[in-house]
Amino acid sequence: MNEKALQFIVNKNDRSARAGSFAQRIVGRIVCAGEICSSCRSPLPPPHTPGPKRCAFCAEKRLVRMTFRECYGWRCRFWTEDWKKLPAELIFTDSAKVREVARRGNGLIDKWDRDGLELDLEIGRGGVWLRLNDEQYLALGGVL
Repeated sequence: MNEKALQFIVNKNDRSARAGSFAQRIVGRIVCAGEICSSCRSPLPPPHTPGPKRCAFCAEKRLVRMTFRECYGWRCRFWTEDWKKLPAELIFTDSAKVREVARRGNGLIDKWDRDGLELDLEIGRGGVWLRLNDEQYLALGGVL
């Protein structure tokens, strides 16, 4: 087994262990209770009604999933919240540009997002949720 394949297996196991961590489960319960924003994890004002809710900042943003993979450069594709593909596809020569797109698209809200992005870049494929304004969404070919 070569070094890259072994690193892929180890990173995938690390990622699944992190996804099932105790802290993530607690955050999921608080989101379902309606106490924090389901997108950026900021506290929501009372009264707290059950179910995922968004804060005022995230309510005006559009959730877009950016998936990327390393194949003759970094190929980035974009998907809407209901998994419909947007027409834009970007190709970058280095991973720094992928990090920049994630940063500008408000995709790196907390430590889990940043660590997950770095791990995905090491593996060579992955994705991150972006919170785009209307102008950014239209630039990717989305329809309002």
